[in-house]
Amino acid sequence: MFNKKNYLLNCDVCDTRKMKEEDYSGYEKMMINTDLVIVSPSSKSILNRLPLTLNHDCTIEFEDDAEIKVQAINGSYEITGTTAVHEHTLLSVNGDLTIYPGTEESLQKYEKIHVNGSVTCPKSLEGYLTKLSANGSVSVYPDDCVILDNTFIVDKYFPLRAREGRRYYVKDMVIVQDKSVDMEKLVRKNVQFITRQLIVPEEMVEACVELFDEKAEFTVTPAGMTLHYGDAVLNEQLVEKNGNCIYVYGNLTIPDNANLRALSDSITKLTVKGNVTLKKNQAEDFKKLNAEYSELTFKWEGRIIENKVSVKIDKTLLESSPDKILVRNTAAAKISSDVTPELILERLRIENCAKVTCNDKQESAVAAISENVAVIGESDGEEISGIIGGMNDMLSTKIINADSHIM
Repeated sequence: MFNKKNYLLNCDVCDTRKMKEEDYSGYEKMMINTDLVIVSPSSKSILNRLPLTLNHDCTIEFEDDAEIKVQAINGSYEITGTTAVHEHTLLSVNGDLTIYPGTEESLQKYEKIHVNGSVTCPKSLEGYLTKLSANGSVSVYPDDCVILDNTFIVDKYFPLRAREGRRYYVKDMVIVQDKSVDMEKLVRKNVQFITRQLIVPEEMVEACVELFDEKAEFTVTPAGMTLHYGDAVLNEQLVEKNGNCIYVYGNLTIPDNANLRALSDSITKLTVKGNVTLKKNQAEDFKKLNAEYSELTFKWEGRIIENKVSVKIDKTLLESSPDKILVRNTAAAKISSDVTPELILERLRIENCAKVTCNDKQESAVAAISENVAVIGESDGEEISGIIGGMNDMLSTKIINADSHIM
């Protein structure tokens, strides 16, 4: 009956309520990787009897006889006054969810709402949040607000378009980048922003004070400086666009070929509200710039092994890499037994790896040079790639990749 001995399912939503045990009992090993798993009392019992590894973020249970319609959305979603919803719907959103005022009728029809992202909800509908589970933040805004982008840059046209007496909700921050924007016009229109943070030039602070309540945090760029919002690369183009006094709200990268001595003649002042990344041999010239920053981070200049399913690290590889090896963004890394702890500390760094297999003597050294590694230690006979040792032979594995799957 079974041509495959292993079963691997990767999906956002896994609905197990109608599964039959006989359809799966022939598998030797099973793994399900999902954000949301939907169960009933009977399917939960079946899952417990199967040779199953279940990796999931959230479980929602309904009775066996419950008639539930599953609506799976991959991406951001909005619930508005015109949103059509069937009775007894489970809504799963793999993205951000925005709920608008006047949607009580729609919300009443949802049995549950699961969001793999953030949720924005009007104050009057806060009570419906009991139906909701979210992996991200949940923000509540006043009902009379117009919702703008989470990060809103005020351009010179907004004061012309803004409505008289209107309140605007910006979840994260409002940015005033262009000093020619007529913020006083917004004051005359009695406009208000509801937001967490404002980034504003020092020359415009006084004009902006009346537009924000006392809860908003003000980040002020010093007078005479030009704001660059977002990460930046230090080069001639950055200077040409922003002038000789630059305020970078983000991280700054120094290109390998940057002529820092020439740029120092063009830059009067540089402020970085983030980290500066550069090569070690550039640090001395960079420090001669009139720069303020959070932290200097040096680029990795040794060998890089990245974006692999699995990596084997042996003594020969490390000894042939005097500038060290960086292993990152891998599912599994295995360190050969011939590698000493001293060699690991001297030549190796590991980042963003699900599991590093090593022996007891190597374990503490591996822990010292690792960052964002889930499991470090002896192999338990299971491979990281998902299912268990036997999954190395993909021909013997039934693999399903889907947004939503009904078992």
